[in-house]
Parts: sequence; C-alpha cells; structure tokens
Amino acid sequence: MCGISGVATFRDEGIPKDAIRRLTDALRHRGPDDEGFFEERRGRAALGHRRLSIIDLASGHQPVYNEDRSVAIVFNGEIYNYLELRTGLEKKGHFFSTHSDTEAIVHLYEEFGPDCVHRLRGMFAFAIWDDRRSELFLARDRVGKKPTYYALVGGTLYFASEIQALYQVLEIPRQLDYEAIDLYLTYSCIPSPHSIYKSIRKLPPAHHLVFSAGGVALTRYWRPEYQPKTTLSYEDARSELNRILTDAVKLRLISDVPLGAFLSGGVDSSAIVAVMSRLSDRPVKTFSIGFPDQDYNELPYARQVARQYHTEHHEFVVEPDKLDILSDVVRHYGEPYGDSSAIPTWHLSRLTRQHVTVALNGDGGDELFGGYPWYRVIHDFHRAANPLVRRLARALGPVRGALPRRVRRAVELFGYDDARRFQSLRSYIEADDRARLFHDDFRRQLAVGAEAYLCSLYDKSLASDYDRSFRTDFLSYLPEDLLVKVDRASMAHGLECRSPFLDQELVEFSCRLPPDWKIDGARSKRILKETVADWFPKGFVDRRKMGFSVPIGNWFRGELKTFIRDKLMNGPLLRIPLVQAGGLENLLGEHFRGVRNHETQIWNLLMLSLWFEEFGAEP
Repeated sequence: MCGISGVATFRDEGIPKDAIRRLTDALRHRGPDDEGFFEERRGRAALGHRRLSIIDLASGHQPVYNEDRSVAIVFNGEIYNYLELRTGLEKKGHFFSTHSDTEAIVHLYEEFGPDCVHRLRGMFAFAIWDDRRSELFLARDRVGKKPTYYALVGGTLYFASEIQALYQVLEIPRQLDYEAIDLYLTYSCIPSPHSIYKSIRKLPPAHHLVFSAGGVALTRYWRPEYQPKTTLSYEDARSELNRILTDAVKLRLISDVPLGAFLSGGVDSSAIVAVMSRLSDRPVKTFSIGFPDQDYNELPYARQVARQYHTEHHEFVVEPDKLDILSDVVRHYGEPYGDSSAIPTWHLSRLTRQHVTVALNGDGGDELFGGYPWYRVIHDFHRAANPLVRRLARALGPVRGALPRRVRRAVELFGYDDARRFQSLRSYIEADDRARLFHDDFRRQLAVGAEAYLCSLYDKSLASDYDRSFRTDFLSYLPEDLLVKVDRASMAHGLECRSPFLDQELVEFSCRLPPDWKIDGARSKRILKETVADWFPKGFVDRRKMGFSVPIGNWFRGELKTFIRDKLMNGPLLRIPLVQAGGLENLLGEHFRGVRNHETQIWNLLMLSLWFEEFGAEP
C-alpha cells in the first residue's frame, strides 16, 4: 500500500517548481519504506510515489516503466491476479524487469489503453503518464478501496492519495463547498465527487480520468448489476459462495511481509479468520477492540473465535480518555469525517501495525448480504405504505406539528416515495433539526439539498426494495464512509488492509442472489450464515448484531460533557456562522438531559469544529 501524487500541465511554463516534492512528502505516512519520482523531459508532467513494501521487496521501486520508458506509472493498491496477467502479457511479447504487480498494469495499459481496468482484480488507484499520447490517466478500483483527490487549476491538474497533500499547493483555491458541509452533517461523510473545497474533487469509485490538451474526461467503467438473478439452486449457491470466499481469502494471503486479521467477533470478520486458519500452516494473528460498556463490547465473541482457531490474539480497550488522539485523526482524515468508529479503528490499526504489515478484514459483508437492521425497517415501511396510507399521511401534514414526535416522524415517512423514505431513514439529521440548527447564512448557500444525493442513487428500476437498499448502501455508505475510515486509519500507521468480501467475483455473485436468500423474515444474512454456521459453535452466527459502534452518547453525558459544550458553544461553527446558538444549545440540552439521543449530530459537529481548528479554514 502506498501514496501517489502528480502534476500535469499543457501550459508553456510547465509544472510549478517543487510541486511534486511537496505533494509526495505529505504522503510519507502512507509509504514509509521508499520514495520515487518521474519527471517528463519537457516539464509537462511529474509523478511521485511513497512506498509501503508488501510484494517484491527488492525490486518493487516506483515509478515503473514499460520497455522504452514511454509509459510511467505510480500505483497504490494490490492486484491479486497479477501473476495470471503477467503470464498472458509475456506471451504477447512484453518484457518484465520486476516481480511486482505494478508492472503488470503498465504492460496491460500498453495493450488495452484505459480498458485495462476491466482486467484488474484487486484494489487500486494509479496514475499513468503516456508520453506517446501526451495524456495523464487516473483510475480508481470498482468499490473505492483506494482514494484519489484532484484539482484542475488554470490548465494544470494536481492529484494525490489524500486531500491534505493538495493543501501543500498554494495555487489551489480554498473556497469552502457549503453543499459538501450539508452532505457531511447529513451523512457523517463527504461523498465523491465532492470535497470540503470547491476546487478539489474526489475521483469516484469505478471511474477513470484522462487529462490531455483537450481537458478532463471522466468515465464510469463498472457498476454492480442485480439482474438477472442466479439460476443456481440455494444449496449450489451456498457451495459456490464457500468456494468464492475461500478463493478471495487465499488471493489476499499473498505477501512478502507478516499479515494478520481484524477480528471484531461478528460473523464477517470471524468467517475471514476461519478461512485464513484453514489455509495457513501457522497460527493467524488476530486483533480486536472492545469497550468497558458491555452493550458495545464484542470482545467475548472475538475471544471465542480466537480460542477455537488457536490464533495469536491481541486486544485493546477504548475508554473516553483514549480520545486524546482526536487531533491526529482530524489531521490524517484531512477533511471533516464524522463516523465515530474511526476512533476504535485508529486504535486497532495502531495495535495491529505493531505486529504485522497487512491485515484482512470483513468489510462489505453487510452491504452484500443484507446485514444492517435498517433494511428490514425500510422493507416494512415499503410494504405498509400503499397509496391509501400515503394519501392519509399527506392529509395529516398540516397538523403534523401537533402530533407526538415519533408519530410525526412516521407520518412524514409514510408520505414519502421509496427513494425519499430510504434517504430520510439513512440520514443522521431530521428535517426539523436542520431547520432549528442550521444558520440562515448557511442555508442560503445551499442550492441543492443533501437529500438529492441518496435519492439519485436509489434505483427504482430494481424489482425488490431490498436490492434497491443494498445497491444504494454499496454505492454510498460503503465507499464514502466505511472504506474511507479504514484507509485513513490504517495508512496513518503504515498498515495495509485487505477485504475479501469486496473481491470482484464475490461482489458480482452476491448481487445476483435473490433478496430472500439474504433476508428471510427476521433473519439477516441468511445464505452467508448458513454457509459458515458449521465453522462456529451453535448459535454463534445468529446472535443479535452489535456493529462496530462507540458509546459516545454516554460519554457526552458523562466524562466528555464539559469538553463538548466548550468546543461547540465557543468554537468556529458559531463564528462562521454555520449553526444557530439557540439551536445548538437546545440540541446539547436535549441530549444531556436524556430527552433525545443526538450523539451522531453532536459528534459530526464536534469533528467539523475540530477540522476548522486544525486547518484554520474559516472563510
């Protein structure tokens, strides 16, 4: 795993002096083992690379070139089918000078141009300078494991793995994107293509970008397909799932450095550890995080799996005083990020890196197999919200304010169509709270409401509301929240994370499974649980889902109450202004008194305030 950066221009004066060095130095934490640079002879392009050595430790230095050095690449990620690709490319006459997966991409690009991405099985973000075409080619993997930010300023394109590297370029304007802030406060993250600044964009998952004298061309090259459904029987599908999952884990055990696994104690990470143990001839190293609050603590289940598979197990318990890392987290995420599970993920990554350089995890299992509790809630609303109920809900609209809050909320949801209902249930701030919290100056900056983002991803053409929900989370929550969380926390510590559930073959297989093979009545993840049930003690896979959450709501009413009040009531959000003092005071008061649980809203506001403090980014 690495950090990549670059500059390309078609201006006569060439690329800015020392820009590539500034960009690359800012990514040192992503690649502590090595650095490398390419500069085009006429000053039109430069590429930078920071390396975390995983495969081909001796000769895997980057940039890597083709035979005549007319094509140069910097690469972040892992290509799991690179040996197969290499064999085919050698038969076509290509000569390899290293044993790295990076070089396979160079020669694949020579053969197929931008279509090379269709043949890559893995996680990746890479940049290629093609001297023959005078083009810069950027590509990001299908799911969005590896990040890329870019900015086009006055005919010059800058890019880097993390946004804070682009902060080193003074030529890039710093105008806040207020719509991005609205998205952040609604979903706890800033989804692509937005960033916190209008001038900086994210390359979305499953997209590639070509920059030439004609400008920027952005293309989507892949999307998950949920039709047609598989023709396999249920039992055959279980066997195929076992095969594909085992193959996905096996591919991700390729490494020239020590590796282990995150073990939460949930079904997904436990299944990964079980497969790893079957494939390994030595004990798997496992790493777990817990909390003193037993309602949030899965350590007993992680220990159960560790004992069963005789792993070399390590644990860390997160308490409120462990939030002294907040400034480090804010700095490494680079833009506002509000998922509080970033805190245990940070501690987990630091613990894991003390023992291994690569860790497998269970990311993706919930999106692919229907593991989240809100899928059932959304389905129940969908079934109940017939035209008569919707008309009744709309008729109650004028008197909705007089109803109890929970009844008012249900009436509101019944009055929506499926897409708007899904969006409302997946947002972290309700319409009433937005109205009382957001400052008028902030609201006037918003041309498009945050609800449009998720509604646009909700594919009404799919027959099942379950598939619509699975697909929307796969395209939003997974890449924009969960994968960002793991990438930044792990790379801050020089740790590579691999996700077998996000293997392309497994993703495409799971999308074609009938929804009732995933959610059957009150049971979630049916086919996955029945496939792995025999690997664990009776009842292990069917217990209540806990999730990787943090007891911040309790902390805010206890040890952190004074800290929270001081940071928010005396912080930059009121000065800018983004929020109203009265609305913020009411929000905190309701939470502190236990009237309502506003923990996510408060955490999002806290992390936004700390971001402004860290980067001094007030308008």
